Amino acid sequence: MADYRKRIVILVIGLVVLVGLVGCGKKGEYSSLSEEERIDKGLDAFEHLKNGKIQIKGHSKYNIKAPKDGQKSEGEVNRSFTGDFETSPEHILGIYDDGKNKFEYYHDAVSEFSKTKSDTEWYNDTDSMKKYRYKQPNGINRVAIEFLRSQKKDIKVTDDKDSYTLHYETDDVKQLGANGDFLVGGSYNGPVFRDDDSDAKVKIDLKISKEEFKPLSIKYTCEQDNSDISLKFKAMVKYSKQNSGIRVKVPRGIDTAKSR
Repeated sequence: MADYRKRIVILVIGLVVLVGLVGCGKKGEYSSLSEEERIDKGLDAFEHLKNGKIQIKGHSKYNIKAPKDGQKSEGEVNRSFTGDFETSPEHILGIYDDGKNKFEYYHDAVSEFSKTKSDTEWYNDTDSMKKYRYKQPNGINRVAIEFLRSQKKDIKVTDDKDSYTLHYETDDVKQLGANGDFLVGGSYNGPVFRDDDSDAKVKIDLKISKEEFKPLSIKYTCEQDNSDISLKFKAMVKYSKQNSGIRVKVPRGIDTAKSR
């Protein structure tokens, strides 16, 4: 009888230990991480994204308050970019659709180039885009990631079955006036926030896989209002073939590209 009771006690202890191990998960797995560690892992995943394919779809709805002759006061625009990227060295190559025309697009760490179907050569758009230095179709840039690290207390984590999302939002007009260019620049067509905006809002949702901590997507939701324009903007960024070794070749003719 004593031996039987001893075996029962051992079996119960074994079951308790097994349940504990299953519940805790292995060190480094999503289930074993604190909320702050999940934020760090998610931001690290985007920061260490080396190469892959990217798709960006953006929608803008605007109201121009003092339209010029022949200019529409209201309108909606759908823009998109589909291409390949690598970050070391930094290269992006793909097709940009501005809602009216399609362009071949190439960007390296310093310069930006484009080419329409009717163009026989590439054009260097760097000078005209200098004031929009963070406006690149990369989804999110490293300066924005570092900014989000500094705002970790304001980031919320939400769970899905196989992924989780880091949500950040702000309506601080002064903060966006100072930092909005790089914060939404990776969406490529987001608002250019100003210090004199009367209203400004940004929501960013970064989705990461739980199993491999792989960047999956970014969702931008923005609003802006000032004396010149009222704007609502949404964009969805999707990644595929992340860190699979994709290489971006410099297009022929880039070295002889002329400024527009």
